[in-house]
Amino acid sequence: MEQSLSIYKASAGSGKTFTLAVEYIMGLLLPHAEKEFEHILAVTFTNKATAEMKGHILETLYGLKMGLKESDDYMDAILKRFEEAEIPITKQQVRERAGLVLTAILHDYSHFRVETIDSFFQSVMRNLARELELGANLNIDLDNTNALSEAVDSMIEKLDRNSPVLYWLL
Repeated sequence: MEQSLSIYKASAGSGKTFTLAVEYIMGLLLPHAEKEFEHILAVTFTNKATAEMKGHILETLYGLKMGLKESDDYMDAILKRFEEAEIPITKQQVRERAGLVLTAILHDYSHFRVETIDSFFQSVMRNLARELELGANLNIDLDNTNALSEAVDSMIEKLDRNSPVLYWLL
C-alpha cells in the first residue's frame, strides 16, 4: 500500500470521526490488506478520543460485516471512495473484507495503533533509547519552565534591533 500522511484539522461536530474512520477503514479493505492495521498509526489528543476512535472503527467494521443499517453511510462513503480510486469492489466484498479485518484486529489488538500524541512520542523515545543503548530505566520529563525560558531567550536573540517585536517587548 502507498505510504502517505493525512492530517485533518476541523472543529467539533464537523464529522472528523466519520472522515477518519472512513479513511482508516479504506486502507484496511484493500485486497489482501487484513493485517494493514499494523502499519497504520492514528494519533489523537486525549485518551478519551483514542478509546472513542478505536471503538468507532471496531463498531463500523462489525456493522459493515453484518450489513447493519447504522453502517449504511460508511458503506456508501467507502464504495464511493473505491469508485473514485477506480478500484472495483462490491458491497459483499466490503462485508467479507470487514469481517477478515475485524478478526485480524481482535486477534492482534496490541498492533491496532490509535494512540495519543504523548504516548506515541513516549514509544518513539523508548525505541530511540534502546537504539542508543541508554538503558530501560529512561525517564522522560519535560521541565516546562526551563523549556519556555530557553525558547523566549532564543527568540529574543534572533530579533533585529529594528524589530517591532523587540520594541514591544522593551
